[in-house]
Amino acid sequence: MNFKTKKQQFIYSISIGVLTSIVIIILLFFGVNTIENRDNHRKKSETLEKFLRFQSEAESTINESINLLEGYLAYIETNPYISEEDTNRYLEKLLSKKITLIRNVGIIKDTTIIWNYPKKGNEKAIGVDIKTIPTQRDNVLKVKETLKGLFIGPINLVQGGVGFIARLPIVIEGKYWGQISIVLDGDKYLKYIDTIAKEVSLNVAIYNQENFPKTPFYGDNKIMNRNGLVLDITNFNNKWKVVIEPLDGWKEDGVKILILKSLAILISVIIGFFVYMILYTRYQLNYQAMNDQLTGLNNRYVLEYYYQTVLKKAEANDRLIGIFLMDINRFKKINDNYGHKVGDLVLIEFGKRLQSIRIKGKKVFRIGGDEFLIVVSEIHEMKDLEHVDKVIREESVFKFKHENIDIEVVPSIGLAVYPRDGDTLDRIMNIADTRMYEEKRLTKE
Repeated sequence: MNFKTKKQQFIYSISIGVLTSIVIIILLFFGVNTIENRDNHRKKSETLEKFLRFQSEAESTINESINLLEGYLAYIETNPYISEEDTNRYLEKLLSKKITLIRNVGIIKDTTIIWNYPKKGNEKAIGVDIKTIPTQRDNVLKVKETLKGLFIGPINLVQGGVGFIARLPIVIEGKYWGQISIVLDGDKYLKYIDTIAKEVSLNVAIYNQENFPKTPFYGDNKIMNRNGLVLDITNFNNKWKVVIEPLDGWKEDGVKILILKSLAILISVIIGFFVYMILYTRYQLNYQAMNDQLTGLNNRYVLEYYYQTVLKKAEANDRLIGIFLMDINRFKKINDNYGHKVGDLVLIEFGKRLQSIRIKGKKVFRIGGDEFLIVVSEIHEMKDLEHVDKVIREESVFKFKHENIDIEVVPSIGLAVYPRDGDTLDRIMNIADTRMYEEKRLTKE
């Protein structure tokens, strides 16, 4: 196999092998990514299921507390002149047997607190005009103007501590009268949130809309840097932004994915290597079957098929085919005097010389030993073939030099022509062989 052909086949085989590896690794990586995405989707689905429980608990606790007082709101609207004593009695009966987050209930006339239940501990708030408190002014006026309930918090309370406040408008005879202010214990609610989060195994951060995503009123803002899921919770008519993640974080199976991807690369390389070996080995086997191992020229097996191909063209186009059979004179003496290694080098160089002859439609074969054959097709006339014969004779004679060896290489050549000497390859070669040995006898070679 000559170096150029071997290099070309190597490049072709390695290219197909590499391409195969790339295709396989893409497919395997796609599979690994599918597994990874499936696992991530499963984790997110499980986390969302936990969130639904968390959301239900977080919303229902506040809604239950507020809903207890909707009946009282209706009572106030139908009895606007109810006394403080009656109010306390009504609320005590309503709330005494209920476990709620309600810290106190305030009655606001216009924007001023006129009483609180329970009164004890909340005396400081009575008589306070809420619109004078900067943190609550906008909210109390908004309820007054829109006649719609509002939920806010957590905020610092006038009577001390932190709470969430639900404000419900009191409308009497179609006109704004005042508000019910329901204060939920902020510390208790946040502790309750903490309990729910642990029960469902979630890390949670909760934000008021205006503070998202900077400052949560519950939880650690660092969750935003850990790809927490951002969701909404609606409490009464107020929305909170909630960011969640599993309690132990998003455990990515990094080792598992790394192993799968490493295996994918290894498998791809192995398959690519086998593809390369199969292609290159198949080429080598084909090459060995069709080519002379020493000179790299086509062998007699290829000659049979090649002759049939050019014969059909010659028959169709009324052309001649020249068969030049040759061997090297005194080649046995070269082997005897210098050894077979030098003899092989002579054969290789002789094959190169024949290959380098510039003749259109020429193909060179080594058919055994020191015998070579040249097929020249697409010959129009005998005089063209005579010119080819002259060129071959001139170019095939040369001096072989190797180290201190200087050998003159001269072949004997026998020419036979299709269709003049026959149409079968065997007949034409027999005639060419006869003429070659006749020339050898005449020149005593």
